[in-house]
Amino acid sequence: MAALAVGAALLSAAAASAQGPVDELSESDAGEILDTAQATVAPQAAPADAEPAADASVAMHDLAAAVPALAGDERREANALLARPTDGADDPIRDGYPAGARIASAESPNFCVFWVDDAGFQDAPDLTDANGVGDGDGTPDYVESLLGIAEYSRGIEVAPGPLGWKPPKPDKEGCGADPGAHADIYLKQLGKKGLFGYQTVDPGQGRKRSQYGYMVLDNDFAKAEFGYDDPSVPAKVTFAHEYNHLLQSNYDVFQDSWMFESTATWVEEKVYPEVNDYLGYVPAFARYPSQPVTELFPPQDKKALRIYGAATWNHWLDTGGGGYGAETIRRAWEVSDATEPADFALAAYDKAISSAGDRGFGREWAAFTAATAEWRTGFAGLPDADRYPDVKRKGSLGDGKSTGLKLDHTAYSLFDLGRAGGDLKVTVTVDKGVRAAVAIVGRDGDAVSGAVTQKLKYLRSGGRRTVTLSEADRYERLTAVVVNADMRVSGFEAGDWVYSRDNARFHINRG
Repeated sequence: MAALAVGAALLSAAAASAQGPVDELSESDAGEILDTAQATVAPQAAPADAEPAADASVAMHDLAAAVPALAGDERREANALLARPTDGADDPIRDGYPAGARIASAESPNFCVFWVDDAGFQDAPDLTDANGVGDGDGTPDYVESLLGIAEYSRGIEVAPGPLGWKPPKPDKEGCGADPGAHADIYLKQLGKKGLFGYQTVDPGQGRKRSQYGYMVLDNDFAKAEFGYDDPSVPAKVTFAHEYNHLLQSNYDVFQDSWMFESTATWVEEKVYPEVNDYLGYVPAFARYPSQPVTELFPPQDKKALRIYGAATWNHWLDTGGGGYGAETIRRAWEVSDATEPADFALAAYDKAISSAGDRGFGREWAAFTAATAEWRTGFAGLPDADRYPDVKRKGSLGDGKSTGLKLDHTAYSLFDLGRAGGDLKVTVTVDKGVRAAVAIVGRDGDAVSGAVTQKLKYLRSGGRRTVTLSEADRYERLTAVVVNADMRVSGFEAGDWVYSRDNARFHINRG
């Protein structure tokens, strides 16, 4: 199945990001963000050397945060790009509905959909109105189907639904007698840009963390562009994903991009578990365990959208080994502006996990990373686990052998220990002051149904620890796991947090 990254076909080097304390953005950084957003959503208006972002929603949110740092023509261009399709058919970015096109709208209890109601324009959806639901009422079947998808998704994501999020922040746009009561959806031809859809906030809201916005979705999810026989499949998960971004915007538009995307990808599976599109991103997570979870994609593989595969972390907290429930992910968003520092994803998770138990982020991340050594067995409690790939091993560690490596925050490494008899011991020595962990994971049986035993020790402040697994000869596979579980930062620089325990040295010894 094709992967549903919003903007996955438009991958490039990372541009400056507006995540975190956006007051520290320079005009130069803000200009790069504008160029990236143009290249992603309106490539015809972008500078020749501009590269698109890995994700359209991230690019647009970054742009909204960067507007106050822009001036003159650049600010006007940014506001034009952030404008709704109905706001500027003739704007210089040329991302609005075309001049002369007839625009129509239809509403449901909670949504308003806008579309080009003229088959002569490429933004128009299939205008057929013959499905028996309001047959001949002027609302195309495709629009009616999308409104049904929208209401269903809202019933899962928004309280009193099981995920329990607040509804979107009301705006002044939309249709009907009370426009602010509706979340707004605009249909456009996006497939030719490599986009499924995106969500952004409206310009002019300044530094408020809670902001209103809108969604733009492809006008037909045509098979020729997206590869799906049934267009409702990509429509469902794209809507669930983008709508969650709209809900996130009511909590904190300045939150870190990786939390922004990993949460929305987790929600896809919660709303439409039968689609399983998130599985397309799990391999990117599994291939690069030594990459910090906070980075959009590995520098050595800019097509690997690991932040979407990080949805597995939210599944761990929800129904997996963490077992805190879906409310813990929502709670992380609720406390986002009350952490120190604010708008810092790892601190938000730390606070949410701590309020639900006694572990905190470091210990929970260590447990999760160790569990991924045999997550295909279902040991980690993750959905569809038998369809996950193995997490890549860094190498092997024979009896009496040792090795060294360096790990940044949240990065981890797995080592194949081969077969062993008696008591198996692995010792790790870590730089002083670094929060870390070492584990041995043994699997008795096959890859998807075997029984798993895990022995883990957490290091609160670096140093030396030994973990022992008894009767090691009974296991089919043995894996050592080491992880830098330290989340502390010393500031914010060049569009990212400065992690104070990066490049930490680990020495691992077997026996």
